[in-house]
Amino acid sequence: MELFKKNIVVGVSVTPEIGLEAAQIDFVSKTVLKYGFRQLAYDNNRKEIADLDIFKETLQDLLMELQIPKGSEIVLNLPAVTFKVKDYPASLNEEQIINAIQEELIEHPIFGNEEPAIDAAQLPNSTIQFNKIAYTAAQKTMLIEIAMQIKDLGYKLVGIDTSVNSTLNALIYKERVDVNPSSSWLLLLVDNSYCRVIPMQGRNYVDCIEEKISIGEVLGDAENYSTVLAAVKPVLRQFPSQYLCVVSKTNIISAEILAGQLEYNAPIIHQEANNYAKESFLEVGPEVDESVANLISIDVIGAGINRDFTAFSNAHLNLFNSSLGDVYLLEQPPVLKFNSISFELSMENMIKVIIALAIVLVVIVGISMTFLLNLIGQKKAQVADLDKKISNINQYLKENESVSSELFDEGDEIRMGLVRNKNIYTYYTIVGTEIPKKLWLTSLELGDNTTIEGQADNLESVYSFFRNIKDYDPNSNIKLQKLGLATISSSLQEISDTESFDTDSVITSLNADYYQFRISDAPEIKKTNITSKKQEGEKGANNSAAGALPDLEPIE
Repeated sequence: MELFKKNIVVGVSVTPEIGLEAAQIDFVSKTVLKYGFRQLAYDNNRKEIADLDIFKETLQDLLMELQIPKGSEIVLNLPAVTFKVKDYPASLNEEQIINAIQEELIEHPIFGNEEPAIDAAQLPNSTIQFNKIAYTAAQKTMLIEIAMQIKDLGYKLVGIDTSVNSTLNALIYKERVDVNPSSSWLLLLVDNSYCRVIPMQGRNYVDCIEEKISIGEVLGDAENYSTVLAAVKPVLRQFPSQYLCVVSKTNIISAEILAGQLEYNAPIIHQEANNYAKESFLEVGPEVDESVANLISIDVIGAGINRDFTAFSNAHLNLFNSSLGDVYLLEQPPVLKFNSISFELSMENMIKVIIALAIVLVVIVGISMTFLLNLIGQKKAQVADLDKKISNINQYLKENESVSSELFDEGDEIRMGLVRNKNIYTYYTIVGTEIPKKLWLTSLELGDNTTIEGQADNLESVYSFFRNIKDYDPNSNIKLQKLGLATISSSLQEISDTESFDTDSVITSLNADYYQFRISDAPEIKKTNITSKKQEGEKGANNSAAGALPDLEPIE
């Protein structure tokens, strides 16, 4: 599981007033977990570490004392040799801007004989015509030797920043300054040899004006403060803003006292980054000695948070870059490029890829298992249904195991069918062979009960048909339930009740009366229609007029 632990990042700072510092910081809780320092000589005139061999030994002792494990990452902070903010034409590409910076650095006293290592960052407050660039530089030879020494000690150098940027990052991290995008303010940095006035817009650099000063312990306080005031007052008048933040990194000047002597048309806040500090800049953990908590510099805090603060910085500067040539390239993991997309094959990125692939694989397996479980459930249901059908078939076979094809007789089966359906067969036979002339059927219902309805133009045909039926089955309960004369009016009513009729039917009904009958063994439906005597008389008269028998009753 060691592979998946977050890399330990240690901030290391060369701080002239303190020496060599190292700190490990919990970024989220803003707590210094580990801190230590050692004396280390720094040449302010040459702007470099006085003895790099001593630097290596001192760093090794310091890291061992703090029990920083081998392989941990280190971000190094160095005093700023030069720091500038300048506008360059928007037409220049990155390489052309670096070339322009190199030409400017030739005029710098340090880089007249030293090749510079440069890092530059384009700021968000650039314009259409100009790109605003913040850049810093240090001696390339010194940086290469430091990088090799850190590698020899078993640690991994991941970044080199300079004091101006480290200080700003620490102030923003601790929320000592208001970096609202609409906030216009000034940052005044004072060290042993320079005063830097840096106009800011939110967290963006706007400019940087450096004023060299000559102060020292041999001079009195009045002279030292007057020197600083004389250097910065003209500059401050050029940059009105919402507030001024004074930071002193030298033990000769107190930021609080200097702020009290400055005249500025806006509020002034101050931050001690020297032995005038009355409290630690961040909270300290139990492993940090309380007696040295006030000594923890802003610069080492800026280095310690460097990796985590990248997302919050508008000018992420790192001198440990390709300008160091092969030394930097050898320390960097290989990079895969796909068109405009590049992927760094670092251990951290590889772990992320492995985890991402594992998650994708788990999701795919989960989806597949869900699908398979559903499919298995469906198949189980089908198998259960088939088992039930098989069980029913087996039960049927068991119940009929005594049945044999030898016992089956087609004649018997036919005879049994005839017995069961004798009534139906009988009446089909009668209908097919025994219907008299001038008689026709209108309805034939066969089943548990038999009902035959029809019409005839004479009574003899009806009686003859009824006798034929009784002769076929003398024991049946079939009766002549209805026999009556259909008049012209009733014929028309029947025709009008049907959905369709033809002209011949109408003419036939109009020309002659005929008899209607129903022969049935079904229970009779008793009708409650009462006909008045007048109607009966009219009916009798009509029937007599038609030559038929009046008041004909049903015949059984």
